[in-house]
Amino acid sequence: MLLQVDVNYLLKNRITVDQFLIAQLIYEKNYELLNLYLDLYSSEELKNIFLGLVKTGLIDNYNYNDQYDFNKFIIKPYFVSILAQGDFFDEFIQTFPAFIIRPDGTKDYLRTDLNRCRRTYNKITNNKYAIHLHILQCLQFEIAIKRKEGKLAYMKRLPRWLASEEWKCYEQRIKDENLESLSNTEELGYGNKLE
Repeated sequence: MLLQVDVNYLLKNRITVDQFLIAQLIYEKNYELLNLYLDLYSSEELKNIFLGLVKTGLIDNYNYNDQYDFNKFIIKPYFVSILAQGDFFDEFIQTFPAFIIRPDGTKDYLRTDLNRCRRTYNKITNNKYAIHLHILQCLQFEIAIKRKEGKLAYMKRLPRWLASEEWKCYEQRIKDENLESLSNTEELGYGNKLE
C-alpha cells in the first residue's frame, strides 16, 4: 500500500501520520493490514492513538473500553472529504487561463487537447483530492505572480504545462511568499488589466 499524505494538512489539523493511516485503513476496510500495523503498538499506545482519532474528529468510536472492533468505528464525513477520489480536472480547468495575449499581440488559447490533458491530470493526481489541491494552489500562485510581474503573456499551453510539471517550479516559492501579498490589484503591470 502506498500512502500519500499532505504533511502541511497534518500539521495544520494536528493529526499524526499514525492517526491518518489508521483512519484511512478503517475507511478502506483493510482490516488485515490494519491488524498487522496495530500489532506494533502496546495496548496503552493503542488507547492513546484511538483517543487521538476521536479528539481530532476523524472517527466516532462505538466500542467499549479497550475493545477494537473496526466495524464499530465510524469515519466522519470531514475525513471522507479528505480521502475523496475522483476526477478533479473540471475544477482545475476552471482555474487555468482560457487565453492570453502574447507579446506580439496575438490571442493564444491555452486550454487545448482537453481529453489528453484530462487523462494526464488524472494520472498525475492519481485521483487524490490532496494532490489536486496542491497543484491548484501552485497554479493560482503562478497566475498571481505572472500577473504581478507582467509575464502572463508567457504562460504555457495546458498540455505542455502538465507535461513539464510546471507547478513544481512554484512549490518552494509558495512557501517563501504568500498568495495574499500577490493579490494586490493596485499594481498589475504593463499590459495586464482586469476586465
